[in-house]
Amino acid sequence: MPVYIRKNVNFTPPSLDRIPLEDEDDYITDPDQLKDPLPQPYRMIDKVLGQLVEEVWDIVESRENERLEEGRKVRPPRHENTKSLEYLRKCGCMTDSGDGLYMFIGHSKGIIVIDANTQEKVTLWEEDRVDLQYIRAHIIAPNVYLLVSIDDMGFSRLHAFSGDKLYLLKHLNEHQMPLSTRQSSRTSLQLIDKNNAVEIKPKIFLNFCHYPESRDIWLEIHKLPRESWVTELDNIKAKLQKKEEPKQEVKEVKEEESTETAEPVEGTDGEKSESQSQIQQSQSNEDTAGVKFSQPSLVFKLKQPPQVSALESRGNLSSSVYSTCQKVDSGEVIGTGQNHVLSTTQIELRKEVFDHLHENLLEYAPKDDTVDNIQDVNFHFLNAGKMIPLGLENPANLTIPTTVAVWWKDSTHVMHYSLLKTPGKDETKPDMVWPFTAKITSSAVSDETSLMIIGLVDGNIVLWDRYLGIQRGVINISDNSCIDTLLFLDPSICPQEMTEYPPYSTRTTSYLLVLCRNGAMYAVLMGAGGTQAEPICLSPQIEESGEQFSKVETVRGLPDLILTVLQNGNVQIRDVLQGKVLCEMKVPDTHEIMSPWDPVVAIGNTGQTLYLRVIEREPTETDETTTDASTPQGTVLVYPLNTFNTLETFFNRKRDSIPLSVHTTVDKRVDALMKERIAMQAFRKDRMQERWNCFKEEIWTILQYKEQAARKAEEREVYEYQHVRVFDVKS
Repeated sequence: MPVYIRKNVNFTPPSLDRIPLEDEDDYITDPDQLKDPLPQPYRMIDKVLGQLVEEVWDIVESRENERLEEGRKVRPPRHENTKSLEYLRKCGCMTDSGDGLYMFIGHSKGIIVIDANTQEKVTLWEEDRVDLQYIRAHIIAPNVYLLVSIDDMGFSRLHAFSGDKLYLLKHLNEHQMPLSTRQSSRTSLQLIDKNNAVEIKPKIFLNFCHYPESRDIWLEIHKLPRESWVTELDNIKAKLQKKEEPKQEVKEVKEEESTETAEPVEGTDGEKSESQSQIQQSQSNEDTAGVKFSQPSLVFKLKQPPQVSALESRGNLSSSVYSTCQKVDSGEVIGTGQNHVLSTTQIELRKEVFDHLHENLLEYAPKDDTVDNIQDVNFHFLNAGKMIPLGLENPANLTIPTTVAVWWKDSTHVMHYSLLKTPGKDETKPDMVWPFTAKITSSAVSDETSLMIIGLVDGNIVLWDRYLGIQRGVINISDNSCIDTLLFLDPSICPQEMTEYPPYSTRTTSYLLVLCRNGAMYAVLMGAGGTQAEPICLSPQIEESGEQFSKVETVRGLPDLILTVLQNGNVQIRDVLQGKVLCEMKVPDTHEIMSPWDPVVAIGNTGQTLYLRVIEREPTETDETTTDASTPQGTVLVYPLNTFNTLETFFNRKRDSIPLSVHTTVDKRVDALMKERIAMQAFRKDRMQERWNCFKEEIWTILQYKEQAARKAEEREVYEYQHVRVFDVKS
């Protein structure tokens, strides 16, 4: 490419004399004055004010957008309470009886039993300095209920309610945790329906304690004499009935005389009824006091296993190689890693070598956490199964729990212990161990204990089928949150898969409700072919702290509904399959929910009534009225759910009970196949006629193929060989 350059062009640099002098007016000391002519400090003040106005305007605009979005939303209807139970001001916990007849209320002085329909007192049990914080009820016989309660000091008790009376059966841990040691203890209990086993979890947390050696946690399994208790209660009721017959006759005579002589006085009916109820309750307490019942028997006791950090620094404490090899696991099954052949000296030597090799990098290593966190323990009773066949030879053990599954907080193992084995004196070893790749955060077991679901910290859930002894699947629920709550839903709300063959049922389809730590709620479909790949999102991730769920539970008698309580105090009833809020409970303006993060709420009367504990709001500084500085008074609000219009369709809907897992025996399978064979005999003639017609077509097709093959054989050329040459092998 040609380049054209001018010729004879000289560049003469300017001389110093020709350079113009700098003009002071053209020199700008502040370059920002080109855009803003204001001098300092007024320019800075203007910028600060402008930025402040912009930020305020952004806040006003965001609030306006939020107000418009809230106005566009369809808010659920809010229903008011119809009754307030003032005599339950110091209620600390409540639970349903299971059959919808009674409500058991735990308060600051004992237990109150009320009728679920009329909300009237039935009986009570009182004791000084007993502030109950936990109560559960289980049916152990017709019209006989077993109550499990825990007070604020961690002491647990077993009560029996029968014949409109409460009986104290047992103090479970009164001698294990004396209050003189200034220990702040807490106990958790769980009872299994339709069996005779109970679990107890004493957890001793030491506050300003002078006995550090007692800092411990353990799990105890007790066997309850259920049949003996029922027999003893029947005998006590018979004796009390004989004593009350003459008293009742005298009482009727006195009432007749009092009605004839007494004059009506205004305003004394309520006082008389209260005094009469107090007299009856004191008499019932006197009748039930001093009665001795059969005592539970301890099956075994599990101690807290060492943590992973302790296992890394602790060696085998045996004195000889022979004793070390005896304590080591045989290796036939998966173990927990607690028993190994590494000695303490070897572990310390390895640590010294590591510190010497990486001395320059030790300052960047994370520091060890010196806080000794007390681990929590979680457990489930499991019926007999083929994974642990101990007890299957006895048919009586098929319907009762024979195994307990235990996992500890921050653990990656689920350990199974047999309840039929006699544990050793020193240690109880697990019969089976399930290892997982991440820490366990939650677990759930189906009603018949054939399915067990495990939630992990990495957002995965693992479903185990104990009947088949395999995993149904592993599903990832969330990548940025751990699993917090797992609930098995009623299979009746899920459409069942109908299969043409086999003629007997093999497996049930059901939903699993999963709640993550970030507030997201999912429903997972567990079908006959396994689990669904994509979970159904019922509620997205919640960013605001006040909108987080503090309680989620199913509604007894209404499988389509769930009860949710938010941390901001909203009590809601939701559709479990759609996640839609159907209604909310409206609290009076003068009250608020007591501890929304741990609310006292229960649903009784088979889902028809909701009970909610509220307290008075604390007065503000602008209130002119003077109030007492004592603790705010509380009450229990009653909401009739069966009168809400939004829930009418759910009450009218009828669901057939469907078992979550189907166990079809060989006899049932043979009977089903024979019935199908007999039912198909009526169509045998038609099928035979159809088959003979098919034979004619098949024979004609075969003949056609035969003729075609013969025709092709005739048309084929024939090669004839006149001379065959023979080769001599020797030549």
